[in-house]
Amino acid sequence: MLVHGDSAFAGQGIVYESLQMQSLVGYSPKGIIHIIVNNQIGFTTTPAEYRTGLYSTDVMKTVEAPIFHVNADEPDMVDAVFRLAVDYRNAFHKDVMVDIIGYRVYGHNELDEPRFTQPMMYQKIDKMIPVYKKYTDKLLKDGTIT
Repeated sequence: MLVHGDSAFAGQGIVYESLQMQSLVGYSPKGIIHIIVNNQIGFTTTPAEYRTGLYSTDVMKTVEAPIFHVNADEPDMVDAVFRLAVDYRNAFHKDVMVDIIGYRVYGHNELDEPRFTQPMMYQKIDKMIPVYKKYTDKLLKDGTIT
């Protein structure tokens, strides 16, 4: 299993190196589950400024790997997609990608204030209910927890 950030994924050499190993004669990792923690912004850079493809996962197309995009605000769906990815990897011994699309509430580090570089995105993010609160409310409402 390899975990990546969305903006680093296409630029990390280890990504393409590991993709090429999935079907080597005499050696194979028997499929790698690649996970992108996708906050839709690389440091302070928009996707159009750091990659040419529509999705950060486009490099996975080189090995015809299945790509699952899932909303980070839906924990049950994230769980279901991971179960599907594990089943695929175990059945076919091929790479698979899980792209967890969410957002970063705070900056990349103490020097980054994303509201300066991405003001429209962060106007929306600032109004969002955090996923832990939404999920807690759902579990209380359906009686899973009290």
